[in-house]
Parts: sequence; C-alpha cells; structure tokens
Amino acid sequence: MRILGPELVDSLVDPRLMVEEIRRILLDEGAVEAPRASLEHGGSWFGVMPAAGRGFYSLKLVGVYPDNPGRGLPLVRGRLLLVDARTGEVLLDADAGPATGWRTAAATALALELLGGTRGVLGVIGAGVQARYHLEVLTRLYAYTRILVYSRGRARAEGLARRYNGSFASLGEVLRGSDVIVAATTATEPVVHGSMLGDDVVVASVGAPRPVRELDRETLSRASCILIDTPMVLEESGDVTPETAPSHKLAELRGLLKGGEKCPGGGVRVYKSVGRPLFDLAAAILLHDRLEHVP
Repeated sequence: MRILGPELVDSLVDPRLMVEEIRRILLDEGAVEAPRASLEHGGSWFGVMPAAGRGFYSLKLVGVYPDNPGRGLPLVRGRLLLVDARTGEVLLDADAGPATGWRTAAATALALELLGGTRGVLGVIGAGVQARYHLEVLTRLYAYTRILVYSRGRARAEGLARRYNGSFASLGEVLRGSDVIVAATTATEPVVHGSMLGDDVVVASVGAPRPVRELDRETLSRASCILIDTPMVLEESGDVTPETAPSHKLAELRGLLKGGEKCPGGGVRVYKSVGRPLFDLAAAILLHDRLEHVP
C-alpha cells in the first residue's frame, strides 16, 4: 500500500487525465456508488463515501472540523482509499484534501465543456482551496481571455489572481463582466445575483452542502438549464431544491454524458455540485495509475 501526502497527490495529477477518468467512470454502466453516510458529533461533521467500478472499491472518509483553523489545521480533513475488488488489498491511502480539490475542479471542467463554458472571461468568486484548484484546472485546460477574482478577503484574492495572471475585481464586475463564473465559497447568503448576469453566461456553483447558499432565485429562474452532478443535490444543496429548480430545467451530469438527458444551449446555464463518490473513485484510480510510473 502506498500512502500519499498532499504534495505527492498534487504532483501526480494531470488535470486533463482527471477529466477523462471522471468521464470514463460516469459512462461506465458497471460503476456504482452508495449514498453518502454522515454523522455529526462534538460540533464536527464526518462523512463516508463509497463507490466501486473498474475492478476497485474506493472509500473516502472526510470530516469538517470547525475548530481546526484556530489550531493551524485544515477545516476539512480526510483520507481516500483504493481497494482491489478481487483481493481486498488496500492499494493506496491518499490525503483526501487535494484529491477532492482536483476531482471537484475536474468535474466542473467537464460540466463547463458540456455547457459551452470553455472560453471568454472567467470570473471566480472565492479565494480558498476550491477556488485555487478550479483556477489551476481551468486555466490549464481552457484558454480564457481574462481572469477575474473576487473575495471578501481582498489580499488573498489579489494573491490568487496574480498567481494565474488575473485581476482582482469587485463582485459586481465579476458578475457583469464574466462569460463563465465559478462560485467556490462558504457563503450562507447568495453571491450570484441573476439581475447582474449577462444574457449568455455559464455559472458553476461548487459551495456545498447546506447551509451554503451561492445562487439567488433569479439566477435559477433565468436558467435555461440547471445541470447537477448528482440527484443528491436536491437533498443536500441550499441552492438547487425541488422548490427552486423545476424538473423540466434539470439535467444530471451522468445522464447528459450518456445522451439520455438534454441541456439547452444559450442564456444562463447553471451547474451545481455537491460531489459524489464516483468522482472519488475516478481520482483514486488515476492516482493509482500514475503511481505505476513513479519509482
């Protein structure tokens, strides 16, 4: 068994390969996942996310620990395991923080490809871990003409923007001036306002689950399509719910890839992600495959 720390995980991931591995897993009829199980105890949250496919089991153990930042530790911590489905051998044990960052951003990249969000001005709301991984993946895969970054923590947002040859912008400038918007925050009040969006824009919201709120009702009412990464979005998200997202607007990422569902082009298109175990399986398989080429 190989134990992978965050630096090794980061060094192994190729964003293009991660996108293709997620596409492959979602198209695989034999790839399955169990519902996420979670518990709350002592003020923290702990979740278990299992999946199986391509001869493997994967299991992500992840928790949110609100007191950790004050201790100099990550808010979110966890491990990602890959198990040989024939022998039960644990093949790798990877730090789930960077693995989750890469797989979430790669799934967003795939969704943006399907929604026509791979060109023009990219605006990012947020300056945390998910914002950084999304910028890393999207700028390496797609040739955006300009990068705008907004966060309430201006110094952090300015640093992130410089790292990717972008500019700090106000929230209004991001919303009005971007062709593609990624909201990667822990906001509990909407940061994306439909009244400020252009006529042809793709919005990806990856802050999740409740109580995070990133999208206002006007954004959803204007949307010609609301693409979700998993049906669990309707139960776990504070943004896309049965009340805010009529079924005729909804499409699911796996169904859209397989051709059984449709998502109209043009207008405002929304992608909402809460994550799913199949993404973790794809990440674990990719890390395992890449390890074969590392001494």
